[in-house]
Amino acid sequence: MDLYKEIVESFINADKVLIGIGTGLNKPDTKIVDFYNEYLEKKDCFIITSRTDNIFLDVSIGEKRVCNALLEDNEKQWELYNKWLSCTLNKKLLIIEVGEDFSRPHIFRWPFEKIVFINKLSTLYRINEKFYQLPENIGDRAYGYKVNVNNFVEELMKMLKERNVIC
Repeated sequence: MDLYKEIVESFINADKVLIGIGTGLNKPDTKIVDFYNEYLEKKDCFIITSRTDNIFLDVSIGEKRVCNALLEDNEKQWELYNKWLSCTLNKKLLIIEVGEDFSRPHIFRWPFEKIVFINKLSTLYRINEKFYQLPENIGDRAYGYKVNVNNFVEELMKMLKERNVIC
């Protein structure tokens, strides 16, 4: 099974979805932001980002489901994120990490690994051209793919539409 089919199947079967967007993703155009709007409407989802720009300002799910870790005055977002995260234990949690490097791994790269280690029902897909590696202790539930992150988002969007998961 290829990467995109695996993620689509995981998405369909997941109770909750956590998406981490790193600096490796170019600033999305309107089409990709629209994709996130569609994608997130289908599941109980949360996005966390380590980007310094506010690329998800126009995401319709609003600030309650998007946490920009680097923006000032984001204490309320962190609180909402941690509350949401506490409800993922023993749930089928799909985690997709896109384009995170090692400039700020404490924001979600290392925490995602810890979540997968603790929650035996979770699955992590790490998408990155350079830093796709994973620790051995989560290897059976985590997959690292050396993929161009911008192409990944486009291809995943196409696969989800083909499977009628999104419109």
